[in-house]
Amino acid sequence: MTEKSSNVIFYITLGIMVGCGICIWKFSGFSHDVAKFNMILVAFLAVIMVQTLLFTPVKFTAIAIDAAFWPTQQEPLTPDPNATVGTQMNALRLQLKSLKSKLLITERHRNERVNLKYRLIKKDIFLTGKLFLILFVMVLLMFNESLFYNTQTTRDLFEYDHKKTIGLRSLIDVNDLYTFLEYSLVMAFTDEANTVGGFPWTHVEGTRMLGVVRLRQIRTEDYHMGLRAPVFTQADFSESWKLPYERVPYTDKYWPIYMPWISIAPTLRDTLTMTIVHHGKFINYPEKIGYVTLLSDTRTKSKLILQYLLQKRWLDSNTTALFMDFSLYNVDSNTFSVCTLWVEQFPFRGVKHHLEVESHVFVEQLRDITLFGMLMLFVTFFEWLQFAKAFFVKVWYEPRLLKTPWIMVDAVILILSMSVVIITAFRDYLSQKMIRKVEISVMVEFVDFREPSRLSHFSNVVKGFTVALVTLRLWKALQFSPTFQLFTKTIFLAWQALIWTLVISIIFIAAISISTVTINGNNTYSFSDMSKGLVTVTCFAFGYTNIVTPEELFHGGKWLGIILYVIMGFLVEYMLVNLIVSMLRDQMVSIKSKKDSQQGQRLSFWEFLRVEHAGFLNFILKMFKIKTSYSSKNRTVAQNIEQNLKNIEEKSMGTLKIKGYTETTTRPSGKVLQLRYRERIERTLAVAAILHAQMDLIERLMFGDEDGNLPKMDEDKEPASTPSSIK
Repeated sequence: MTEKSSNVIFYITLGIMVGCGICIWKFSGFSHDVAKFNMILVAFLAVIMVQTLLFTPVKFTAIAIDAAFWPTQQEPLTPDPNATVGTQMNALRLQLKSLKSKLLITERHRNERVNLKYRLIKKDIFLTGKLFLILFVMVLLMFNESLFYNTQTTRDLFEYDHKKTIGLRSLIDVNDLYTFLEYSLVMAFTDEANTVGGFPWTHVEGTRMLGVVRLRQIRTEDYHMGLRAPVFTQADFSESWKLPYERVPYTDKYWPIYMPWISIAPTLRDTLTMTIVHHGKFINYPEKIGYVTLLSDTRTKSKLILQYLLQKRWLDSNTTALFMDFSLYNVDSNTFSVCTLWVEQFPFRGVKHHLEVESHVFVEQLRDITLFGMLMLFVTFFEWLQFAKAFFVKVWYEPRLLKTPWIMVDAVILILSMSVVIITAFRDYLSQKMIRKVEISVMVEFVDFREPSRLSHFSNVVKGFTVALVTLRLWKALQFSPTFQLFTKTIFLAWQALIWTLVISIIFIAAISISTVTINGNNTYSFSDMSKGLVTVTCFAFGYTNIVTPEELFHGGKWLGIILYVIMGFLVEYMLVNLIVSMLRDQMVSIKSKKDSQQGQRLSFWEFLRVEHAGFLNFILKMFKIKTSYSSKNRTVAQNIEQNLKNIEEKSMGTLKIKGYTETTTRPSGKVLQLRYRERIERTLAVAAILHAQMDLIERLMFGDEDGNLPKMDEDKEPASTPSSIK
């Protein structure tokens, strides 16, 4: 028999070419700049993506149209001139190999429906598991710890007093904001020489302000507090908040003095992306209303603007909140800090400060991307393509699968993944556009990096949902495990009782929250309003007891506080949670007993893999020389056989004793015992057939020719003697 053709020569040639290329690139002195080399890799990935997603469907569409309208004629079948005739030895070797496989393939392995199911599960686990691990690694790679420290440092520098600046904590009245603006946002970012284009920050030399500071105040029609919600005014005023509004000529030259008195006119893009609501201690403040003014890029001009606003009483008793928006850039760490400092004024003239600082890396430096990062980028892209291909192949051949829940989950994963790419690309486009705006020295404008910041937030949210859905998809792929099946079946059967128990828990949590907020709300931050009370009691119910101390509940009386704390600690945290656990446990025990009675009748997933990949597993065992050794345990072979038979008998009776420990086992049913009996008979017959084939093969090797044919018996020999002739 001729040897089967292989691709060994091709792989050897390819390995030699790749090795020579690596040696030339490494030792010849030829090297690209790191950033340029990464740019080449990114461009290569972009070309592959465009070709795969755009040109490949077009190419196959053209091929399909050509094959449909101009089909090719099939060539007539001709016999293969190189065909070989099998010999008796080859037939015996093939028969012996087949008989050895029958030792593994029992009656349970011949259920094609189960085999097909497990084969699909194997592919699903391999595909979804790879995607989950790669996304997990990518999330870890993209996590930047320096952003957290940058955010905390920036917050501290604006919140507390320092040598040359004052902090927001020092504000007592709304008029103190002018002092804060002058020292912390004007003098801290400018110099006495009035250098155009900004100056390094007083606290951090490598940080500069991009653009200028934007001041936005929200006003109410009346500063009196009543039962109705405050109404924000959006009318246009003249200077010093006078009505009616009159447009004076030449007010739009140089610095527009009318702008602080004109209400904001939001654009359509602002309506779509900047849907922000700032939650204050008193009320909530929307983002798209208010009166805006800009500071300048030099110290003198900014002081003149502040002086003008102070003289015209731009901040007064009707001012509900003042927002200070600006963006900082740290050259050393390539970090953008999008800052929103705002102060709200209560009806009783008190003020409360807030800091919203977000740190982002809007400009990715290709030089900083490691080789491992580029490799993970390529691997992520190709794994995503495999996942998308598997999805579209299923839907193409069976469109009805689109109605199944898990195929819908796959579709949502693909849609969210594409959304992340689109949002990130649009964010990078906006960032580059704003950076070019900064590069041409247009520093008297407000460069709003809050929009890329919002897009980064949307991208992170969508990315989180994508990883969560991939994890849920992996849960479905792991349903071959009896533990996963048991848990899923338990939840499915107990969903009604589980929902009603959760409703009861929610009612208890809401009732306790209302009582604690009513009694202690004016004295404790954790129960200052209903939302904080619900969050506090819910966290306490799930074990986070360090967020509440008993003293926080004593404002309505010590004994009443102790009663509330006992109710929170016992009734909510232990009784309701233990009720859910006990209910699920009862369901799980009943389902487990049913599954144990059926155990052994069906093929397990691991048994399927053992047969499916028997060749590979045997190769690994041979390569690492792993052999199953016989342990005598200080007994003879006969004693070991007797002990094994005794264990089998005890197990069939329902109990098993091992070193003084008695284990109660589930007794197999009659069907299981019959199945095991049939499998033993089948293996015994297979062993007998293997021995017979081996004896036949040995006989032909010893006495036959090269093809295994035995010599013919001599027909001329004298026949055997009969009893009569012997007599």
